[in-house]
Amino acid sequence: MGLSASQGRMLLLTARKSDLEYRAQQISQKRLVLAQQLEEIAVEYEDATSNRQMKISLALAATNSDNDTVNRTANLTYATLISGTLNQFSSDDSGIQAYDRTANQEYASTTAYRLVDAYGAIVVSSEDEIPGTISKISNVPTTQDDDGVYRVGSKSSDGQKENTGDNYIVVPKDGSTQTALGTFLESSKDIVTKNLNIDTEHQMVEIVKGDGSKVYYNYKTGKEITDENKKNEFESSETATIVNDSSSIPSSTLKTITNVNKVEGSDGKFSLVDANGVVLRRYVVDNTLKYGSTDINGTTDGPNYLQDCLRNGKYLLEKGSLDAETKEVKWNSLSWDTTANISDSYYTEDDDKAKAKYDRLQTQIQNQDKKLELELDNIETQRSAVTTEVESVQKVIDDNIESSFKTFA
Repeated sequence: MGLSASQGRMLLLTARKSDLEYRAQQISQKRLVLAQQLEEIAVEYEDATSNRQMKISLALAATNSDNDTVNRTANLTYATLISGTLNQFSSDDSGIQAYDRTANQEYASTTAYRLVDAYGAIVVSSEDEIPGTISKISNVPTTQDDDGVYRVGSKSSDGQKENTGDNYIVVPKDGSTQTALGTFLESSKDIVTKNLNIDTEHQMVEIVKGDGSKVYYNYKTGKEITDENKKNEFESSETATIVNDSSSIPSSTLKTITNVNKVEGSDGKFSLVDANGVVLRRYVVDNTLKYGSTDINGTTDGPNYLQDCLRNGKYLLEKGSLDAETKEVKWNSLSWDTTANISDSYYTEDDDKAKAKYDRLQTQIQNQDKKLELELDNIETQRSAVTTEVESVQKVIDDNIESSFKTFA
């Protein structure tokens, strides 16, 4: 083989070797990508099998009957957390509002919860849930008027007493002071002794029995009125609640403040302020609670967003209770993980699906990797052959050069 031919052959072999090495690098890169994909599906599988789900057990009362109660367990979302609170608390400013409440909703939760942030601001899912009125507890004077009725009231800004509409009649039921009215109310099981019609002009109270019949008493003397003429004189002017003694009359009541303003602060929170600029309550609006957040893949995690917020401490939980005397809604902080009707456990219903997906993707990746491995072995074999040929041609070139130099020596 001539020197020029050997040089041409060397160039072709060198190019071939470089091409094989480049292809080997590409295959190695593809195998690296497959290894990364295998790691990703392993992480995805781990997340799918280790995910947790919070459940809430609700005691639901039918809206048309207080006696019809069912127990249900549902995924903990903002909707299930606060559902039905307004049905339990008639005041429209209890701090939260019902979620997607409809007029014909059959059941409502009998337990009230709400969310607050670390600074005590109430968390709602939309600005529409912020109420337009506020009720504040206030002390009220109680006096017995000449007609024998205790009228609970509050004092206005000018110091005048304003009746709240809550009236009471004190009727002893035991001891030497027991009256006929007290005896009747104590022995009768088929009447409701609240909000009875009274005639303050004649000091009469009208009691409707279970069978629809009516009896009348003089609430000041406690004596029953049997005179038909006096019965016919009864003309209801007010209603009153009968109590055993004056200590049973509430000493405080809720006063509704209607002239409140909603102000948005620089921090994005809303404040309800009264006419004097005093902040009565603060709110945080988090639309994600209602609609869920969406990631770059378009996946919405609305059902689990609240659960994540509770786990990581972004929002805290409060439970409402109704004061029997003042009818004020009181909110007490509690930890979600110690709440009896909220549980947090592994969600296993999708584990089989996740396992099948993991096995399928793993098999696909491993098959691709095996094909690339075979192709890489083939390239390596060709590269070894080319390397051997390069060494052979190089030896021929070296011999030609040595022979040429001897000729001209």
